[in-house]
Amino acid sequence: MFTIGQTAEKVGINIGAIRFYERKGLLDTVERDANNNRVYSDHDVNWLLFIRCLRETGMSVEEIQRYYELFKEGVTTIPERTELVQTQRMKLLADIEEKKRQLIRLDEKLERYYRGENY
Repeated sequence: MFTIGQTAEKVGINIGAIRFYERKGLLDTVERDANNNRVYSDHDVNWLLFIRCLRETGMSVEEIQRYYELFKEGVTTIPERTELVQTQRMKLLADIEEKKRQLIRLDEKLERYYRGENY
């Protein structure tokens, strides 16, 4: 079991983000220790890592909430969850392609500067 600070460090997010996800219903009821402090399990840490991954790909909190609700319904929702993840994957691939185009444009500009051109 981990404190909220340890959990934040393991996941690479701040404590406020963990509390935000709790308020949004994205974590099961978090256990409390004898001093009434939140304690997080390995399962909680892994789920928060996945939330972080989804957020970094641009998935909205609302979409993650939808995914989580489907997850809680059980294995019968695997096709819907697969579709959500696949859709996000396609968005991410499109973003990567756009970033590649932007990188090429920057490289072209640098090449002109290296040749001494002023535009």
